[in-house]
Amino acid sequence: MHTISLPFSQTVASVAGAGVVCHLLFNRLEPRRLEALFALLIVPPAILVYGLQVSRHAGGVDGGGGGRGGGLWGAVAATYGVYYASLLASLLTYRLSPFHPLARYPGPLLCKVSKIWLTALSMGGKQHIYYYDLHQKYGDVIRVGPNELSFRHVNAVQPMMGTQDGLPKAEWWDGRKPQKLTFRPIFRLRNPEEHARRRRSWNRAFSSPMLKEYETMVETRVAQMVDLISSKKGEVLDLSKWLGWFAYDIMNDVIFSTGGNAMETEDKDEMLEFIANCQPTALFLSHLPWAAAFYRWIPGIGGHLRNYRTYAARRAIERKQSGSTRKDVFYHLVRFPRYLLTVVTLILEKIDEPGVETAPVALQQVIVDGAPGITAGAETTSTSLSNIFWLLLKHPQTLARLREEVDDPQWNITEMAAQARMPYLNAVINEALRLYPAVLSGSPRAPLVGSGGQAVGSDFLPEGTTALVHTYSLQRDPRNFSPFSEVFIPERWLPTEDQLKLEPALFGNHEVIHNTAAFIPFSIGPANCVGRNLANQEMRMLICALVSKFDMEFEPGFDPSTWERDLLDFYVIGINFTRHVACLADD
Repeated sequence: MHTISLPFSQTVASVAGAGVVCHLLFNRLEPRRLEALFALLIVPPAILVYGLQVSRHAGGVDGGGGGRGGGLWGAVAATYGVYYASLLASLLTYRLSPFHPLARYPGPLLCKVSKIWLTALSMGGKQHIYYYDLHQKYGDVIRVGPNELSFRHVNAVQPMMGTQDGLPKAEWWDGRKPQKLTFRPIFRLRNPEEHARRRRSWNRAFSSPMLKEYETMVETRVAQMVDLISSKKGEVLDLSKWLGWFAYDIMNDVIFSTGGNAMETEDKDEMLEFIANCQPTALFLSHLPWAAAFYRWIPGIGGHLRNYRTYAARRAIERKQSGSTRKDVFYHLVRFPRYLLTVVTLILEKIDEPGVETAPVALQQVIVDGAPGITAGAETTSTSLSNIFWLLLKHPQTLARLREEVDDPQWNITEMAAQARMPYLNAVINEALRLYPAVLSGSPRAPLVGSGGQAVGSDFLPEGTTALVHTYSLQRDPRNFSPFSEVFIPERWLPTEDQLKLEPALFGNHEVIHNTAAFIPFSIGPANCVGRNLANQEMRMLICALVSKFDMEFEPGFDPSTWERDLLDFYVIGINFTRHVACLADD
């Protein structure tokens, strides 16, 4: 029997060609499932091993293994080596070539060839500074990944996030969802119609009548925090921790009616640390969505997310079993006359809380929607409050002006309606959110699958391109906010006459630019922060209570500059809690 074989050089060329074809298939299909990855990365070179071994023997090429087994393993190594090398060469050549659809956009070479560079850098928590520096160097539109752009222009806000033509969430969000999970959290939905359907329940839960219902919850937690801090008169407190516990307890109340006792126990279960530990993992998987298929086997990566999902399921099941005592967010997520809930164990159970919907919903959907709401609400509000108090303590004159307004008898600071009208209070909050938005680097978006792409101003985003408006850079751009866009100046949010009264030299001698279209700390459009009004309620009420009840100062020896240095961008701001401490005493 005769074996027909190609010359060795042609066989190697065939293996290399297969690697190029593999890149073309990846570029076209963008597979994510393990089966597809196995079929493209493992199977073809395994098939080609035989041909390479035959051609090596026919051409008299030494296997280098000292025998039949050595020849086989040599062929395996050579085949896979050539296959992967050609795949990598093809990929790098394309990403750096003028034929790439994003070739005209400037950016670092390492960002253009792979997301691994930005992912590694982001694990240090400073991606917002990296993006900011890149925009300062390259301009308004920069290439921060092989298929990813970052915008720093107000004209990109409406096309990317607006109500009419806004882009849906990007593939960036896929890494945060286990591949075998049936339901996506609403925060990660990429289908606009499905998002709109699911968002209706959340809109009801955060409507004006429901915010009035939640007012009592917020008042109760504010009073609890004031009492607990008063009981520690004379002690040095880590205020940022207390603010985290406060926000966590409120979000448990709002979403699941109860379950939060972090303030009372001083977080003995270390839930805030537990949640914070999940953020780097989630960011890692967002930058590299394909890694989600392997995350459970990556050392130091899988454990935190698995623990968090277990916690999420437990909280939702506990709330479901306890029934409704008041209308929390969970109530709105499960408002159905009679329906089945699919539990994680696939045991079907019935719930009969009254409602208005007609279609059945699964408990797993409530789990993936409800518990992340605690994280989203607690993390963003607590970090915003921490930044506000750091700025107030760093700027004593601002704190004095705020206290003067809080103490003014014309304002009933116990009423949320009055707090919403207090000009200086809201100016302080807005200015803090301008400089330090809770989501520093924005929300990645992408053209709808099947759309072919979408224009963002004068730029065109091909399908498969991820893009974001970099909030941190946009809101510090002097073209949007001047004078001194990098400086904390709450007075810029006041009417002109008040600006000139409080800071005549500043506003009388400099051009004033105040472009509120570039102020997007809660995002905008159909995928904006649904809890933004609740967050503002929490912040206003707590700030009024603490400023009116206590004197505050940094702990002696504390360097305020370390606070900004220790801010971490893991999509939501992370804070090194050991850095921000304040002395509080009854006023």
